[in-house]
Parts: sequence; structure tokens; C-alpha cells
Amino acid sequence: VLFDKGIVSSGINAEYGGCTVNMEKLAPLLVGAHAGSAIVAGHYAGLWATMHQHAGRKWSIPDLCEAAGCKERWVREWVGVLASAGVLTLEEGMIVSCDSDVAAALLPTSELLHFFTSLEFTMDKEPQIGACFKKNGPLGVGYSDYPNFQDWMAGWSHCRNENQNFPEGYMKMVGGGVHEALERGITVLEPGCGRGRHVMAVAQRYPNSNFTSFDIDEEAIELNKVDAERQGIQNIVFTTGDFCNLKPEWANNFDYVMIFDCMHDLPHPALAMKGLKGVLKENGVVTMLDIDTSTDMVAQTKNPISAVLYNISLHHCMSVSLSCGGGGLGACWGVELAQKMLGEAGWDEGEVRVITKDIPNHAVYVMTKGNGME
Repeated sequence: VLFDKGIVSSGINAEYGGCTVNMEKLAPLLVGAHAGSAIVAGHYAGLWATMHQHAGRKWSIPDLCEAAGCKERWVREWVGVLASAGVLTLEEGMIVSCDSDVAAALLPTSELLHFFTSLEFTMDKEPQIGACFKKNGPLGVGYSDYPNFQDWMAGWSHCRNENQNFPEGYMKMVGGGVHEALERGITVLEPGCGRGRHVMAVAQRYPNSNFTSFDIDEEAIELNKVDAERQGIQNIVFTTGDFCNLKPEWANNFDYVMIFDCMHDLPHPALAMKGLKGVLKENGVVTMLDIDTSTDMVAQTKNPISAVLYNISLHHCMSVSLSCGGGGLGACWGVELAQKMLGEAGWDEGEVRVITKDIPNHAVYVMTKGNGME
């Protein structure tokens, strides 16, 4: 069932603005956009968690409201959105149900849920993003215009890490003796730490090692200091810093550099890559986690889920880089380009190892200086 000027129609084509539009392509996108917004609302209302707790149950709307602590009028309208979109099932007598796998996929611990909540920092930026397209428009929308991004990224990272047995599972996966060295005790640098979720988890698991973690976001660094103190973590130094201009006192100072999801956001990633060898001690190791895509856009766009990655990049990753006068690398820069840039930054082919498929949607680049840690 498709829409023709607000009137239900069973046809595939519809007339809009004097043009015949093929709604077979556009209607699912329109419905999906509005359903996605309602999915996020259901998350904040606790409705997915309630449905998951009672998997397979068929609910009257009053009973669902009672269980979730929600107002009936709001839930009724929400059901209307998602039953129309096929996410929920609505039967005669106003009985609503949800497939158990759908409810589970939309819990706060799900990475999929966090892809939906990314709509929060994309949809409200459309006028600003649209202005950036114009030749006389702004370069991009800057970091300060995304006050909730750090928390969103921290939530997504937490979900991914929980699913991947982070940090121990990650350190064993990258190999190169990193796990064993961390247990013995080494010095570690984390650039672009954001809200510090990665480094705090690693520091707690490997208390014999000492960590320096930095970000350009001063507010995030101050919050990280408070969080670490509250958790009793004493082996991390949080500081502000610029990944594209590493501090001179860090030269030859670290055994291990760990990078998570930030290289493609930088204004000048080539400078950051060139600086990595300089901060490493001899036989040091760098690991860089980033999005696993192909640089070939034609090939990458054969996968429909790539639309999510490109859209997050359009509204944040590329935009914040361009706003700083950078090149706007973007989240979908791709493995081929990453390898090329690492080579240009002074990492020989034999010094770089790429791990794909172990972490869904991500690639891990392992760079070894000298003989490495093994």
C-alpha cells in the first residue's frame, strides 16, 4: 500500500508536482525514515525492553502501557507508526505483538539500536548540512555543534566491546605479543580517546601498564578524569592534545599506540599517520580500528547497509573534518586507501597487517616497528 497525496493507493506510480513518481523505490524509504524515528522513541520509553522481557506475548495496549509505565495515548500512536511499517503486528481488538528477535535487536545493548539513535545527530542538522553543499556555504558543521556525539559514540563502542570480549579478546586477536606485553607492563598512548571507554577498560584489565590518553575535546577529558577517579583507575593520565600535532615530549616514549574509530574524523590524517612511528619505542606496535569498507564507492554501494555508514559520515565524520579545513576523509575511506596512506606515511608493506571479518563492519590495522613485541 503506497501513498498518493495522502490518500491510500494500491498503485506503484503516484503523481507529485506534476510528475509521475515510481513509489516502489521511494515509499519504503519514506516509511523507513519515519519508522526509524519511532523506533528511537520506543527505546527512550522503554518499550522494547518491556517487550523483550515478555518475549512472544500479545498485548492489549493498556497492558503494555502498564508494564512499561507509559501513557496509553502516546503508545497507541507509536503502535500506529510501527504497525503500519511492519515492525509491530496489530490484530483485531487492538492486540499488539513484536517478534522476539526484533525486540532483542533494539535493546540498549544492541549495536543496531545505536545505528538507529544516530538519527538524533543527523536529522536535526539538515539545514546546516545542506548549506555546506553550496559553493559559497560553510566548510562543514564543526565538533561543537554535536554536543551529544561523544556520548553516542561511547554507547556504540560499549555495545561493540561487550560483544567482542573487549579488551582481552581484542588484544589477543591483534596478536604481535600485545596482550602478553600489557600483562607484563608497558607504556601505552591512546589518541582521540573521546569519552575514554576504551582506555578505561584496557587500564582496568591490565593494571601493570601505564596509559596516556588524549583528545582535542577539553570537556570530554575533564569528564574522563572524573569517571576514572570514581572507578578507582590510577594508571591513566588524561590530557588534551592534537593527534595531527603530537607533543614533542612523547617522542620514542610508548611501547604501544591504540587507536579506535577516530582516524577518518581527523582534519589531517596523513600527518597523524606520519607521527605514529615517532612516538613509538623501538619494537613498538600500533593498532588502528576503523570502519571496514572498500574505497571503491561503486562496489561499496552494492551493500544497502552502506547507506547508514555514508550518512553518518555525511552528517558527522566528513563534516567535522572539513569544518577544520581538513580533507574530509569520511568513514567510508576504505581499506585500500588506508593501506596506501600508511605506506605514504612511512609504514612499509611488511610492517602493516590488516585484520578484517573478526569484528563486524570493522578492520584492524596492526603496524609493527622493528621486531615488534613477540
